[in-house]
Amino acid sequence: MTIYSSESIYRLGIKNIIWMMFSDFRKGKELIWRLFLRDFTSRHKQSILGWLWIVLMPLMTMGTFLLLNMSGIIKIGRIDIPYPIFGLVSFSIWNIFSNGLVTTTNSVTGAGGLVQKINFSKDSLVFASFGQVVIDFLIRMGLTVGIFLLYGKMPPLSFFLFPIVLLPLAFLTLGIGMIASLLQAISKDIVSFVNLGTGFLLLLMPIMYSADQAGILGKLNSINPLYYLVIVPRDIILYGEVRHLTGFILSGILGFLVFIFGWMFFYLSQTKLAERI
Repeated sequence: MTIYSSESIYRLGIKNIIWMMFSDFRKGKELIWRLFLRDFTSRHKQSILGWLWIVLMPLMTMGTFLLLNMSGIIKIGRIDIPYPIFGLVSFSIWNIFSNGLVTTTNSVTGAGGLVQKINFSKDSLVFASFGQVVIDFLIRMGLTVGIFLLYGKMPPLSFFLFPIVLLPLAFLTLGIGMIASLLQAISKDIVSFVNLGTGFLLLLMPIMYSADQAGILGKLNSINPLYYLVIVPRDIILYGEVRHLTGFILSGILGFLVFIFGWMFFYLSQTKLAERI
């Protein structure tokens, strides 16, 4: 893996920088894998409930929205499948963004000693941390299949398209996470803002409920790229329906551009990370 000085790298054109980014990623796949395994084995080592949190978190979120529905604060609306299936899939998709953003934001500062002592491509930390979110999602998808069977139903064939339809959301999350991880090295408050923002968006967007998109929320969501990257894959996975295709495609393109820009910004700034941590 080649590490360039901060002075020389800025003299290269955008095309060459992007080529270097992907070249270093290819060369650093083993490092990413080792970092992923390190995080995977130590993740719940000091936790009493351990991996049960993967199941408990969506259950608590679904319970909260059911209580809000019963109290009349939020109307879940009409759902054509059992709510546990709807809620688990919705939460799992949303968690790619929300938990993915938190995890990637903390990835660099959480490895402070490694960043200061070893010369390596620091974006490996971000990619490895996002792998934990992918594992959580895959486990929850396995649980979803089990719940389908408990209700005497079979998942639609479109259910298994999730690796494809969720790629744009993953790109968007990684792109924002790259930038947020740099900002977190400057100010430790960034992750708190991330938690606050994702919690607020969870209430504003019809993720854990199906609601009429009329009114101001409907107008806001219609111009929100994140809405299309979450809701459209959910409808494809659960129902095999494709709504808002144009919005999904445009949002997907935006997500990929954010990923490239965020990664490039990180790549060009990583030489100064050791000074900030």
